[in-house]
Amino acid sequence: MKVSKRDILLLLGFLGILAAVCSYLFVFQPTMEKSEALKQENQELQDRIADLQNKSANRDTYESETAQMRQEMEEIYQLFPVDVREENAVLLAINQELLSPMEVESVTIDALLEVPLLEMQDQEMPDATYEIDEVEEIEDATGTQEAPTPETGDTQGAAGTNPFNLMSRKATINYEVSYEGLKRSVKNICMQTDRMVIDSLNVVYDEQTGLLKGSTTVNMFCVPNQEGKEYEEPDFGGVLLGTDNIFGTRVIRSEGSLPDLEDGAEGEGAEDADAAEEQ
Repeated sequence: MKVSKRDILLLLGFLGILAAVCSYLFVFQPTMEKSEALKQENQELQDRIADLQNKSANRDTYESETAQMRQEMEEIYQLFPVDVREENAVLLAINQELLSPMEVESVTIDALLEVPLLEMQDQEMPDATYEIDEVEEIEDATGTQEAPTPETGDTQGAAGTNPFNLMSRKATINYEVSYEGLKRSVKNICMQTDRMVIDSLNVVYDEQTGLLKGSTTVNMFCVPNQEGKEYEEPDFGGVLLGTDNIFGTRVIRSEGSLPDLEDGAEGEGAEDADAAEEQ
């Protein structure tokens, strides 16, 4: 079979085009894509280096602001007592009864429990310590590495689900009160110096008495193991202890003016008889 020169040229042209297409698809295009990826990665690294150099230049500012925030946290801790005991809840109920005023029927006091963190705090936080290593590498490269300073404290907080060691005790006060007394009771809780918050408040109108009958649950907070701070026992000096009516019966209106039996009519007759004998 004879192949003409024209066919040979067409075949060579086809092979050249095929080689060019294959070179573009399998060599040139992957190389360009890799070059673009490297260029983008290089730009990201340059931005990262600029950011770390900026942080390194502002290192003193960050350290001073961190120390200031740590001081503010200590001042916030001082607002919390080191413990909240059952007597604190009892004294709060007594103050509510006196200042509102209200008639407290019962007080339910729960155990002291840890305060759970918010959902966003429970999520795993990214580890940002790698930035320190990168900053040191840049400082080594630029010759601006300073001598390491000793650690001043753990800024990540204690390990566990509650790094702030915040505790709370719930106290539920069941009472009978007027509308004005209810408003005064809420204001009294807001004016307390110890850290507490109204967790829930439920009242209903009692048609028989014309008063409000309900309950208020108060969450009382504390931060145990504060350095240099001790638990202060509540002062019950102004609280009346005991009762003359142990069964809680109602007092009849005329009972308030009755004299004691020994000072009554029989007692007066006996005194007159004794005086007559002496004469």
